Amino acid sequence: MFCLTGDEAAHTMEGDPFRATAATTPQERPTMNAMTSEASRVAAARPAPSPDLTADDMVAAAQAMIPLLRERAADVDADRRISADTYRRLGDAGFFHMLKPKKYGGLELSEHEHARVAMNLARGCTSTAWVFSILSSDNTAILAFPEEVQDEIWGPDTFATLAGNTNMNPKAVAEKVRGGYRLTGQWGFCSGSDFSEWLIFNAPAGDDGEGHMFVLPHSDAETVDDWYPTGMRGTGSRTMSVSDVFVPEHRVQLAKDTVHKLKERRALHPTFDTMWATWPSNGRFPFASCAVGAAWGAAEHFAETVGTSTRVANALGGAVRLSESDYVASEFAQAQGDAEMARLLIEKRSLQASERARARVESTEAEVARDLRDNALSTRTALRSVQQIFSLVGAKAGNASHPVSRAKRDVEMISHHVTLNWRQGAVRYLAAVS
Repeated sequence: MFCLTGDEAAHTMEGDPFRATAATTPQERPTMNAMTSEASRVAAARPAPSPDLTADDMVAAAQAMIPLLRERAADVDADRRISADTYRRLGDAGFFHMLKPKKYGGLELSEHEHARVAMNLARGCTSTAWVFSILSSDNTAILAFPEEVQDEIWGPDTFATLAGNTNMNPKAVAEKVRGGYRLTGQWGFCSGSDFSEWLIFNAPAGDDGEGHMFVLPHSDAETVDDWYPTGMRGTGSRTMSVSDVFVPEHRVQLAKDTVHKLKERRALHPTFDTMWATWPSNGRFPFASCAVGAAWGAAEHFAETVGTSTRVANALGGAVRLSESDYVASEFAQAQGDAEMARLLIEKRSLQASERARARVESTEAEVARDLRDNALSTRTALRSVQQIFSLVGAKAGNASHPVSRAKRDVEMISHHVTLNWRQGAVRYLAAVS
Protein backbone atom coordinates (compact mmCIF):
# COMPACT_ATOMS: atom_id res chain seq x y z
CA MET A 1 0.00 0.00 0.00
CA PHE A 2 1.85 3.01 -1.28
CA CYS A 3 -0.26 5.72 0.32
CA LEU A 4 0.43 9.42 -0.22
CA THR A 5 -1.01 12.33 1.67
CA GLY A 6 -4.12 14.46 1.36
CA ASP A 7 -4.82 15.72 -2.14
CA GLU A 8 -2.34 13.27 -3.69
CA ALA A 9 -4.35 10.26 -2.51
CA ALA A 10 -7.66 11.80 -3.58
CA HIS A 11 -6.20 12.67 -6.98
CA THR A 12 -5.08 9.08 -7.47
CA MET A 13 -8.60 7.76 -6.84
CA GLU A 14 -9.89 9.99 -9.66
CA GLY A 15 -7.15 9.10 -12.16
CA ASP A 16 -4.19 11.07 -13.44
CA PRO A 17 -4.58 12.78 -16.86
CA PHE A 18 -0.80 13.01 -17.21
CA ARG A 19 -0.24 9.26 -17.09
CA ALA A 20 0.78 7.71 -20.38
CA THR A 21 -1.64 4.79 -19.94
CA ALA A 22 -4.88 5.19 -18.02
CA ALA A 23 -5.79 1.51 -18.02
CA THR A 24 -4.88 -1.75 -19.59
CA THR A 25 -6.59 -2.65 -22.83
CA PRO A 26 -8.91 -5.67 -22.93
CA GLN A 27 -6.11 -7.57 -24.68
CA GLU A 28 -3.62 -6.69 -21.94
CA ARG A 29 -5.79 -7.45 -18.91
CA PRO A 30 -5.52 -11.24 -19.10
CA THR A 31 -1.75 -10.88 -19.27
CA MET A 32 -1.69 -8.61 -16.21
CA ASN A 33 -3.69 -11.16 -14.20
CA ALA A 34 -2.06 -14.30 -15.60
CA MET A 35 0.95 -13.92 -13.34
CA THR A 36 -1.28 -13.86 -10.27
CA SER A 37 -3.25 -16.90 -11.42
CA GLU A 38 -0.09 -18.87 -12.17
CA ALA A 39 1.49 -17.86 -8.85
CA SER A 40 -1.65 -19.03 -7.04
CA ARG A 41 -1.75 -22.38 -8.85
CA VAL A 42 1.92 -23.14 -8.22
CA ALA A 43 1.86 -21.90 -4.61
CA ALA A 44 -1.13 -24.08 -3.78
CA ALA A 45 0.94 -27.17 -4.51
CA ARG A 46 3.75 -26.17 -2.16
CA PRO A 47 4.00 -27.35 1.42
CA ALA A 48 4.50 -24.66 4.04
CA PRO A 49 8.11 -23.85 4.98
CA SER A 50 9.74 -25.89 7.72
CA PRO A 51 8.35 -24.94 11.13
CA ASP A 52 11.91 -25.21 12.46
CA LEU A 53 13.04 -22.05 10.65
CA THR A 54 14.27 -19.47 13.16
CA ALA A 55 14.61 -15.71 13.23
CA ASP A 56 18.33 -16.06 12.47
CA ASP A 57 17.49 -18.31 9.50
CA MET A 58 15.24 -15.61 8.07
CA VAL A 59 17.84 -12.86 8.34
CA ALA A 60 20.53 -15.15 6.88
CA ALA A 61 18.24 -16.03 3.96
CA ALA A 62 17.66 -12.33 3.24
CA GLN A 63 21.39 -11.66 3.29
CA ALA A 64 22.03 -14.60 0.96
CA MET A 65 19.54 -13.19 -1.55
CA ILE A 66 21.23 -9.78 -1.83
CA PRO A 67 23.61 -10.60 -4.75
CA LEU A 68 20.75 -11.99 -6.87
CA LEU A 69 18.51 -9.01 -6.10
CA ARG A 70 21.29 -6.60 -7.07
CA GLU A 71 21.73 -8.45 -10.34
CA ARG A 72 18.02 -8.14 -11.11
CA ALA A 73 17.37 -4.64 -9.74
CA ALA A 74 17.82 -2.75 -13.02
CA ASP A 75 15.36 -5.07 -14.78
CA VAL A 76 12.87 -4.66 -11.93
CA ASP A 77 13.12 -0.89 -12.32
CA ALA A 78 12.65 -1.08 -16.09
CA ASP A 79 9.89 -3.71 -16.04
CA ARG A 80 8.01 -2.02 -13.18
CA ARG A 81 7.57 -5.34 -11.37
CA ILE A 82 9.62 -8.01 -9.70
CA SER A 83 9.87 -11.30 -11.56
CA ALA A 84 7.74 -14.34 -10.81
CA ASP A 85 10.94 -16.22 -9.95
CA THR A 86 11.95 -13.61 -7.37
CA TYR A 87 8.49 -13.73 -5.83
CA ARG A 88 8.65 -17.50 -5.59
CA ARG A 89 12.07 -17.30 -3.94
CA LEU A 90 10.65 -14.94 -1.32
CA GLY A 91 7.97 -17.49 -0.55
CA ASP A 92 10.34 -20.46 -0.58
CA ALA A 93 12.59 -18.70 1.94
CA GLY A 94 9.65 -18.49 4.34
CA PHE A 95 9.39 -14.70 4.33
CA PHE A 96 5.61 -14.62 3.80
CA HIS A 97 5.14 -17.06 6.70
CA MET A 98 7.06 -14.97 9.23
CA LEU A 99 3.99 -13.15 10.53
CA LYS A 100 1.44 -15.93 10.08
CA PRO A 101 0.04 -18.09 12.88
CA LYS A 102 1.16 -21.69 13.24
CA LYS A 103 -2.32 -22.93 12.37
CA TYR A 104 -1.63 -21.87 8.77
CA GLY A 105 1.98 -23.01 8.58
CA GLY A 106 3.30 -19.73 9.94
CA LEU A 107 6.51 -19.19 11.86
CA GLU A 108 5.01 -16.72 14.36
CA LEU A 109 8.08 -14.48 14.35
CA SER A 110 8.27 -10.86 15.46
CA GLU A 111 8.37 -7.32 14.18
CA HIS A 112 12.11 -7.25 14.83
CA GLU A 113 12.78 -9.99 12.28
CA HIS A 114 10.42 -8.35 9.82
CA ALA A 115 12.36 -5.08 9.99
CA ARG A 116 15.75 -6.79 9.67
CA VAL A 117 14.67 -8.90 6.69
CA ALA A 118 13.22 -5.85 4.92
CA MET A 119 16.41 -3.83 5.44
CA ASN A 120 18.60 -6.62 4.11
CA LEU A 121 16.43 -7.28 1.06
CA ALA A 122 16.46 -3.54 0.30
CA ARG A 123 20.26 -3.62 0.16
CA GLY A 124 19.74 -5.62 -3.02
CA CYS A 125 16.48 -4.23 -4.42
CA THR A 126 14.22 -1.77 -2.62
CA SER A 127 11.13 -2.69 -4.65
CA THR A 128 11.52 -6.37 -3.77
CA ALA A 129 11.89 -5.47 -0.10
CA TRP A 130 8.76 -3.32 -0.30
CA VAL A 131 6.71 -6.15 -1.85
CA PHE A 132 7.85 -8.46 0.94
CA SER A 133 7.18 -5.88 3.64
CA ILE A 134 3.69 -4.98 2.42
CA LEU A 135 2.47 -8.51 1.79
CA SER A 136 3.94 -9.82 5.03
CA SER A 137 2.51 -6.94 7.07
CA ASP A 138 -0.93 -7.35 5.51
CA ASN A 139 -1.22 -10.76 7.14
CA THR A 140 -2.21 -8.80 10.24
CA ALA A 141 -5.19 -7.33 8.41
CA ILE A 142 -6.40 -10.85 7.62
CA LEU A 143 -6.11 -11.77 11.29
CA ALA A 144 -8.65 -9.07 12.16
CA PHE A 145 -11.33 -11.01 10.28
CA PRO A 146 -13.26 -14.04 11.57
CA GLU A 147 -11.73 -17.50 11.53
CA GLU A 148 -13.96 -18.32 8.57
CA VAL A 149 -12.12 -15.72 6.47
CA GLN A 150 -8.70 -16.85 7.67
CA ASP A 151 -9.58 -20.43 6.72
CA GLU A 152 -10.88 -19.27 3.35
CA ILE A 153 -7.63 -17.48 2.53
CA TRP A 154 -4.95 -19.68 4.06
CA GLY A 155 -6.70 -23.04 4.31
CA PRO A 156 -6.19 -23.96 0.63
CA ASP A 157 -2.84 -22.14 0.29
CA THR A 158 -0.60 -21.11 3.18
CA PHE A 159 1.38 -18.91 0.75
CA ALA A 160 -1.65 -16.73 -0.09
CA THR A 161 -1.09 -12.99 0.30
CA LEU A 162 -3.26 -9.91 0.55
CA ALA A 163 -2.70 -6.55 -1.19
CA GLY A 164 -4.88 -3.47 -1.57
CA ASN A 165 -5.42 -0.08 0.02
CA THR A 166 -6.90 0.53 3.47
CA ASN A 167 -7.41 4.26 2.86
CA MET A 168 -11.11 4.90 2.34
CA ASN A 169 -12.14 5.89 -1.16
CA PRO A 170 -15.13 8.21 -0.58
CA LYS A 171 -16.23 7.78 -4.22
CA ALA A 172 -16.55 4.00 -3.96
CA VAL A 173 -20.05 2.54 -3.72
CA ALA A 174 -21.00 -0.37 -1.46
CA GLU A 175 -24.65 -1.33 -1.88
CA LYS A 176 -26.14 -3.53 0.85
CA VAL A 177 -27.79 -6.62 -0.59
CA ARG A 178 -28.92 -9.93 0.83
CA GLY A 179 -25.95 -11.72 2.36
CA GLY A 180 -23.40 -8.95 1.79
CA TYR A 181 -22.59 -5.97 -0.42
CA ARG A 182 -22.07 -5.14 -4.07
CA LEU A 183 -18.87 -3.11 -4.36
CA THR A 184 -17.75 -0.69 -7.07
CA GLY A 185 -14.70 1.55 -7.01
CA GLN A 186 -11.00 2.05 -7.69
CA TRP A 187 -8.10 2.07 -5.25
CA GLY A 188 -4.61 3.21 -6.12
CA PHE A 189 -1.21 2.25 -4.72
CA CYS A 190 -1.98 -1.48 -4.38
CA SER A 191 1.61 -2.59 -3.79
CA GLY A 192 2.31 -6.27 -4.41
CA SER A 193 -0.97 -6.76 -6.28
CA ASP A 194 0.90 -8.35 -9.21
CA PHE A 195 1.03 -11.51 -7.11
CA SER A 196 -1.55 -11.35 -4.31
CA GLU A 197 -4.42 -13.82 -4.41
CA TRP A 198 -6.62 -11.54 -2.28
CA LEU A 199 -7.35 -7.82 -2.06
CA ILE A 200 -8.58 -5.51 0.70
CA PHE A 201 -10.29 -2.17 0.13
CA ASN A 202 -11.86 0.52 2.31
CA ALA A 203 -15.18 1.93 1.13
CA PRO A 204 -18.05 3.86 2.74
CA ALA A 205 -21.06 1.74 3.66
CA GLY A 206 -24.13 1.90 5.84
CA ASP A 207 -26.38 4.83 6.66
CA ASP A 208 -23.51 6.90 8.03
CA GLY A 209 -21.12 6.11 5.19
CA GLU A 210 -18.46 4.86 7.58
CA GLY A 211 -15.39 3.14 6.19
CA HIS A 212 -15.65 -0.61 5.87
CA MET A 213 -12.93 -3.11 4.97
CA PHE A 214 -13.85 -5.43 2.10
CA VAL A 215 -11.83 -8.58 1.36
CA LEU A 216 -12.26 -10.19 -2.06
CA PRO A 217 -10.39 -12.49 -4.44
CA HIS A 218 -7.93 -10.85 -6.83
CA SER A 219 -9.86 -12.44 -9.70
CA ASP A 220 -12.83 -10.17 -8.91
CA ALA A 221 -10.82 -7.05 -9.81
CA GLU A 222 -9.14 -5.57 -12.87
CA THR A 223 -5.68 -4.02 -12.93
CA VAL A 224 -5.23 -0.44 -14.12
CA ASP A 225 -1.66 -0.18 -15.34
CA ASP A 226 -0.95 3.31 -14.03
CA TRP A 227 2.26 2.80 -12.00
CA TYR A 228 4.87 5.02 -13.71
CA PRO A 229 6.73 6.69 -10.80
CA THR A 230 10.34 7.85 -10.74
CA GLY A 231 11.21 5.58 -7.81
CA MET A 232 9.97 2.30 -6.33
CA ARG A 233 8.97 1.34 -9.84
CA GLY A 234 8.98 -2.40 -9.25
CA THR A 235 6.49 -2.47 -6.37
CA GLY A 236 3.50 -3.13 -8.61
CA SER A 237 1.57 -0.39 -6.79
CA ARG A 238 -1.06 -0.17 -9.49
CA THR A 239 -4.70 0.80 -9.20
CA MET A 240 -7.21 -2.01 -8.79
CA SER A 241 -10.76 -1.60 -10.03
CA VAL A 242 -13.91 -3.51 -9.07
CA SER A 243 -17.32 -3.18 -10.69
CA ASP A 244 -20.49 -4.41 -8.99
CA VAL A 245 -18.68 -7.27 -7.24
CA PHE A 246 -20.49 -9.23 -4.55
CA VAL A 247 -18.63 -9.39 -1.21
CA PRO A 248 -20.24 -11.66 1.41
CA GLU A 249 -21.00 -10.29 4.85
CA HIS A 250 -18.31 -12.31 6.63
CA ARG A 251 -15.61 -10.57 4.56
CA VAL A 252 -16.76 -7.05 5.50
CA GLN A 253 -15.91 -5.18 8.72
CA LEU A 254 -16.01 -1.64 10.00
CA ALA A 255 -12.56 -0.14 9.53
CA LYS A 256 -12.66 1.51 12.95
CA ASP A 257 -13.22 -1.91 14.54
CA THR A 258 -9.94 -3.37 13.25
CA VAL A 259 -7.97 -2.87 16.47
CA HIS A 260 -10.82 -4.23 18.60
CA LYS A 261 -11.28 -7.23 16.31
CA LEU A 262 -7.56 -8.03 16.38
CA LYS A 263 -7.74 -8.21 20.16
CA GLU A 264 -10.76 -10.51 19.93
CA ARG A 265 -8.94 -12.84 17.53
CA ARG A 266 -5.99 -13.32 19.89
CA ALA A 267 -7.80 -16.29 21.37
CA LEU A 268 -7.61 -18.03 17.98
CA HIS A 269 -3.79 -17.92 18.00
CA PRO A 270 -2.73 -17.87 21.66
CA THR A 271 0.99 -18.55 20.98
CA PHE A 272 1.40 -15.78 18.38
CA ASP A 273 2.92 -12.88 20.34
CA THR A 274 2.74 -10.42 17.43
CA MET A 275 -1.05 -10.43 17.82
CA TRP A 276 -0.30 -8.05 20.74
CA ALA A 277 1.51 -5.53 18.52
CA THR A 278 -0.06 -2.19 17.63
CA TRP A 279 -2.08 -1.81 14.42
CA PRO A 280 -1.14 -0.33 12.04
CA SER A 281 2.32 -1.43 13.17
CA ASN A 282 4.97 1.20 13.68
CA GLY A 283 7.33 -1.16 15.48
CA ARG A 284 7.64 -3.22 12.33
CA PHE A 285 9.09 -0.19 10.47
CA PRO A 286 7.54 -1.58 7.26
CA PHE A 287 8.42 1.43 5.09
CA ALA A 288 11.38 2.99 6.87
CA SER A 289 13.24 -0.34 6.80
CA CYS A 290 13.12 -0.29 3.00
CA ALA A 291 14.45 3.28 2.86
CA VAL A 292 17.29 2.57 5.25
CA GLY A 293 18.17 -0.66 3.45
CA ALA A 294 18.35 1.23 0.15
CA ALA A 295 20.76 3.80 1.62
CA TRP A 296 22.78 0.97 3.18
CA GLY A 297 23.05 -0.72 -0.22
CA ALA A 298 24.09 2.54 -1.91
CA ALA A 299 26.86 3.03 0.65
CA GLU A 300 28.07 -0.53 0.06
CA HIS A 301 28.15 -0.01 -3.70
CA PHE A 302 30.14 3.20 -3.36
CA ALA A 303 32.66 1.60 -0.99
CA GLU A 304 33.12 -1.36 -3.35
CA THR A 305 33.69 0.80 -6.45
CA VAL A 306 35.38 3.96 -5.15
CA GLY A 307 38.88 2.52 -5.65
CA THR A 308 38.45 2.57 -9.43
CA SER A 309 36.15 5.60 -9.68
CA THR A 310 37.17 8.97 -11.10
CA ARG A 311 35.57 12.31 -11.83
CA VAL A 312 36.51 14.96 -14.35
CA ALA A 313 38.91 17.37 -12.66
CA ASN A 314 37.63 20.58 -14.27
CA ALA A 315 36.31 22.07 -17.50
CA LEU A 316 39.69 21.64 -19.16
CA GLY A 317 39.78 17.91 -18.49
CA GLY A 318 41.85 15.65 -16.34
CA ALA A 319 40.66 13.16 -13.78
CA VAL A 320 40.48 12.92 -10.01
CA ARG A 321 40.48 9.58 -8.22
CA LEU A 322 37.66 9.65 -5.69
CA SER A 323 39.52 7.45 -3.23
CA GLU A 324 42.31 10.02 -2.98
CA SER A 325 40.06 12.98 -2.17
CA ASP A 326 39.78 14.16 1.43
CA TYR A 327 36.45 15.75 0.59
CA VAL A 328 35.04 12.44 -0.69
CA ALA A 329 36.30 10.59 2.37
CA SER A 330 34.71 13.12 4.70
CA GLU A 331 31.37 13.19 2.90
CA PHE A 332 31.17 9.43 2.53
CA ALA A 333 32.02 8.81 6.17
CA GLN A 334 29.13 11.10 7.12
CA ALA A 335 26.71 9.45 4.69
CA GLN A 336 27.64 5.90 5.66
CA GLY A 337 27.50 6.80 9.36
CA ASP A 338 24.03 8.27 8.93
CA ALA A 339 22.79 5.10 7.24
CA GLU A 340 24.25 2.97 10.01
CA MET A 341 22.71 5.13 12.73
CA ALA A 342 19.32 4.78 11.06
CA ARG A 343 19.77 0.99 10.84
CA LEU A 344 20.70 0.72 14.51
CA LEU A 345 17.73 2.87 15.51
CA ILE A 346 15.33 0.61 13.60
CA GLU A 347 16.89 -2.51 15.08
CA LYS A 348 16.58 -1.15 18.61
CA ARG A 349 13.03 0.17 18.32
CA SER A 350 11.73 -2.91 16.49
CA LEU A 351 13.28 -5.12 19.17
CA GLN A 352 11.64 -3.08 21.91
CA ALA A 353 8.26 -3.35 20.17
CA SER A 354 8.70 -7.10 19.80
CA GLU A 355 9.60 -7.47 23.47
CA ARG A 356 6.45 -5.60 24.49
CA ALA A 357 4.36 -7.93 22.32
CA ARG A 358 6.16 -10.97 23.73
CA ALA A 359 5.33 -9.77 27.24
CA ARG A 360 1.70 -9.19 26.14
CA VAL A 361 2.05 -5.52 27.10
CA GLU A 362 0.26 -3.02 24.87
CA SER A 363 2.25 0.00 23.73
CA THR A 364 1.55 3.30 25.44
CA GLU A 365 0.73 6.43 23.45
CA ALA A 366 4.23 7.75 24.19
CA GLU A 367 5.79 4.56 22.79
CA VAL A 368 3.61 4.62 19.69
CA ALA A 369 4.39 8.30 19.13
CA ARG A 370 8.11 7.65 19.58
CA ASP A 371 8.01 4.80 17.05
CA LEU A 372 6.16 6.99 14.57
CA ARG A 373 8.76 9.71 15.07
CA ASP A 374 11.58 7.23 14.55
CA ASN A 375 9.99 5.78 11.42
CA ALA A 376 10.08 9.26 9.93
CA LEU A 377 13.47 10.13 11.43
CA SER A 378 15.23 7.04 10.10
CA THR A 379 13.75 7.63 6.64
CA ARG A 380 14.77 11.28 6.75
CA THR A 381 18.29 10.23 7.71
CA ALA A 382 18.42 7.61 4.95
CA LEU A 383 17.33 10.22 2.41
CA ARG A 384 20.11 12.59 3.45
CA SER A 385 22.61 9.74 3.29
CA VAL A 386 21.73 8.53 -0.20
CA GLN A 387 21.55 12.07 -1.60
CA GLN A 388 25.04 12.71 -0.25
CA ILE A 389 26.40 9.55 -1.86
CA PHE A 390 24.66 10.45 -5.13
CA SER A 391 26.49 13.79 -5.20
CA LEU A 392 29.84 12.03 -4.74
CA VAL A 393 29.29 9.73 -7.72
CA GLY A 394 28.83 12.69 -10.06
CA ALA A 395 27.22 12.72 -13.51
CA LYS A 396 27.44 8.92 -13.80
CA ALA A 397 24.69 8.67 -11.21
CA GLY A 398 22.40 10.41 -13.67
CA ASN A 399 22.12 7.10 -15.50
CA ALA A 400 18.82 5.54 -14.45
CA SER A 401 20.41 2.08 -14.22
CA HIS A 402 23.13 3.20 -11.81
CA PRO A 403 22.57 1.56 -8.40
CA VAL A 404 22.99 4.84 -6.51
CA SER A 405 20.58 6.62 -8.84
CA ARG A 406 17.99 3.92 -8.26
CA ALA A 407 18.50 3.99 -4.49
CA LYS A 408 18.13 7.77 -4.40
CA ARG A 409 14.90 7.69 -6.42
CA ASP A 410 13.55 4.88 -4.27
CA VAL A 411 14.23 6.61 -0.96
CA GLU A 412 12.84 9.90 -2.24
CA MET A 413 9.62 8.10 -3.19
CA ILE A 414 9.37 6.28 0.13
CA SER A 415 9.88 9.52 2.05
CA HIS A 416 6.51 10.78 0.76
CA HIS A 417 4.56 7.94 2.37
CA VAL A 418 1.80 9.22 4.62
CA THR A 419 3.12 7.35 7.67
CA LEU A 420 6.55 8.98 7.32
CA ASN A 421 5.42 12.60 7.55
CA TRP A 422 8.06 14.16 9.81
CA ARG A 423 6.03 17.15 10.96
CA GLN A 424 2.97 15.08 11.87
CA GLY A 425 5.15 12.63 13.74
CA ALA A 426 6.97 15.38 15.59
CA VAL A 427 3.73 17.06 16.68
CA ARG A 428 2.28 13.79 17.96
CA TYR A 429 5.49 12.95 19.79
CA LEU A 430 5.62 16.30 21.55
CA ALA A 431 1.99 15.99 22.59
CA ALA A 432 2.62 12.52 23.98
CA VAL A 433 5.62 13.43 26.13
CA SER A 434 4.63 16.91 27.30
